[in-house]
Amino acid sequence: MTKVTVTLHAITAVTMHVIRTFPVQVSTAVTVHAIRTFPMHVITAVTVHAIRAFTLHVIMVVAGVTTRVLMAVRVGVIACHTAYRGTASRLQLLP
Repeated sequence: MTKVTVTLHAITAVTMHVIRTFPVQVSTAVTVHAIRTFPMHVITAVTVHAIRAFTLHVIMVVAGVTTRVLMAVRVGVIACHTAYRGTASRLQLLP
């Protein structure tokens, strides 16, 4: 074989090897990356969701309790004023 033929054969062989193996190497690397990182993504997403949901729940509970306490105080003020003055009509309390 001549040098040109050997060179062309080598280039062809390397090119065919790259064409055949590169997709496998890329898909393997992507698969390995996905297998390694997916659990951490899931753990992070679940943790963030839990923190957000718990925080929102606490805010809503505190808001609900605060509203109930304020309403109870309002009712108590009206009751005390009514008992003391005989009427609540002069109280300017917001509904």
